Amino acid sequence: MVELPHFEKPEYPKRPKRSSLSEAYDVMSRILTCVLVMIAPGIGGAYLDSYYGTSFMMVIGWIIGPPLGFWQLLKVANSVSQENSEDP
Repeated sequence: MVELPHFEKPEYPKRPKRSSLSEAYDVMSRILTCVLVMIAPGIGGAYLDSYYGTSFMMVIGWIIGPPLGFWQLLKVANSVSQENSEDP
């Protein structure tokens, strides 16, 4: 019986190396998503107010949207800082 050679499995990094421009685009898209989360509830509330003839949904949207967006922005900042701390 012929014995096959044993090959070691190469170790790959946890995350592949990306260019700094792609990292910047990644962070920028995350931040723009946070801005959208801040603005969309207010705009959606204004649309619902005009559709149903009410006057409180836009106010509720502007009260709920910015804290949600800010919370998401804090999560993004935390994840980016953790990703950068793993790099040597």
